[in-house]
Amino acid sequence: MVDLREQLRRIEAAEPPDLWADIESRARAGRPQVDTNIGTVVAFRKQGSEQRRRVAAGLLAAAVVALTIVVAWRAFRDASPEPLPTGTDITMPDGWVRCTNTAVGYSIGYPGEWHTTDVFMGEQDPSNVCQWFSPTPFGPEGNVVSEGWGYPLEVAIRGPFDQQVAQVLDPEVARTLTQEELVVDGHRAVRIEYETLIDLIGEPGLHYEYLIEVDPQTTLIVHTTATRGVEGVYEENRTVVDLAMDTLRFDIDAPA
Repeated sequence: MVDLREQLRRIEAAEPPDLWADIESRARAGRPQVDTNIGTVVAFRKQGSEQRRRVAAGLLAAAVVALTIVVAWRAFRDASPEPLPTGTDITMPDGWVRCTNTAVGYSIGYPGEWHTTDVFMGEQDPSNVCQWFSPTPFGPEGNVVSEGWGYPLEVAIRGPFDQQVAQVLDPEVARTLTQEELVVDGHRAVRIEYETLIDLIGEPGLHYEYLIEVDPQTTLIVHTTATRGVEGVYEENRTVVDLAMDTLRFDIDAPA
């Protein structure tokens, strides 16, 4: 009994516990987060919830990036390639005009101040259109070069493609300087520069040409040469041939 009374006296004499400090400590641990810019309470979070929130946000951001990459790749994969210019859509060099040969079915550009003819040795033939181009006018006889090449820009129609290429690359006849395989308006082609070693018609010299397969039996050749009295400077004529090739189209509906 004595012990019980002694314990009651100790309780009455003791300082009451500071419960407020414990409450304040707990409140700070789980206090609401406030956006300092707008002053709005966001949420109550226990210790560790901020870390979990950041992890979740990171995973969400990664998922968004991955989804964006997939969508972009599918759009790139499914996109149709830009069509190359065809027919009259091709841009002509400044001052150039287009010439159309409906008999063979092609059109090609040439310098507007140059001249062309469909007359060969005094006889006119529609199949001769757009084959010979020269800076000087053709006379009433038209083209007077009976065989081979003779003008700064020429177009010729020959036989099967592989046969024509083999003849040009024959090492007994010519030394090949440049050879490049191409595709011209959807047709197999090759660009060749060569130096003739033997020439039965004129002096041996440099030739520059494109051979284009029109069909299995037909090759179209766009050509210039440094031999046979051709007008102009060879290097400049080579540039004319390159520009003309950029305008070549197998489209008989193009305007003459």
